[in-house]
Amino acid sequence: MDIKLFYKENGGVIQLVELEKINEWPIEMPFIFVEYIKTNKLRTYRDPKVEEQISQYLSDILNKTAIPKVKQVFEGSNQEEILSILSIFEELSETNTRAVTPIQNLLENLTKQTNKTIVSQARKILTNIRD
Repeated sequence: MDIKLFYKENGGVIQLVELEKINEWPIEMPFIFVEYIKTNKLRTYRDPKVEEQISQYLSDILNKTAIPKVKQVFEGSNQEEILSILSIFEELSETNTRAVTPIQNLLENLTKQTNKTIVSQARKILTNIRD
């Protein structure tokens, strides 16, 4: 099943994509998804218990899937892949800085690299986050 269900006290059901399916998404999509649900949907559920459960689920998405995937790439030796991911996150940081904030520490680590292009791109994203 590709759906995670959350049951409201009034009998309503909220459906979100299951974590296993999210693992298959492009690297930036979990960050966009989490931020979208937090910003646009969470308050509309009007059930504190379900909102808490969904908040925990969103945290799990970031901590169990999204951040580890990015960390694996950033700590790898494939500089082309790192630059490619940085390019994606730079573009995202220009329109949705809150979505990129969870990887701020990983970006700060990249500023210590010897590759000047990687350092430059990481700094651009960090600047976008901080502005």
